[in-house]
Amino acid sequence: MLYLKAVSLEDGREFYDMLQRIGASENGFINKANGIEYADFPAWLKHHMDMAQGIGLEDWMVPASTFWLMDGSIPVGQGNLRHRLTDKLREAGGHIGYAIDAAQRGKGYGNALLKLLLEEARRMGIHEDILVTVYPSNTASRRVAEHCGGELRNENEERAYYWFPYSA
Repeated sequence: MLYLKAVSLEDGREFYDMLQRIGASENGFINKANGIEYADFPAWLKHHMDMAQGIGLEDWMVPASTFWLMDGSIPVGQGNLRHRLTDKLREAGGHIGYAIDAAQRGKGYGNALLKLLLEEARRMGIHEDILVTVYPSNTASRRVAEHCGGELRNENEERAYYWFPYSA
């Protein structure tokens, strides 16, 4: 069974190990846990829990919730959901960023993760169109966005802008 799990201080080695298999910067997804020592992982978790509450944010940041995509008891991906957009996030970043464990790619987890994050955005009260930005050359992520109902509204050399319309 696939579901989202919010990050927590109880998340252990299996979560850390998964993040080590996701590159530090793959196709625009920034993974600051890649390469950290396991002893520093609890601080990374706490930082992400604080971000969801809007605690300790720098001026340019917005609250963002971090989730694991779970397949039963196994973490297979990570997703970040920004609670709102700034002008800069409208240009690069969008509401949602996600990555799948390198060992789990090609199994449909990207589709499941994006769909669950879109549902979570609505549950959290984000009542606007949801933006996901993708590198134009990232055909796998483009397919995921299109499969999940994203509308390509704009594209330039750096980004393809997929919008997921809000429907009341």
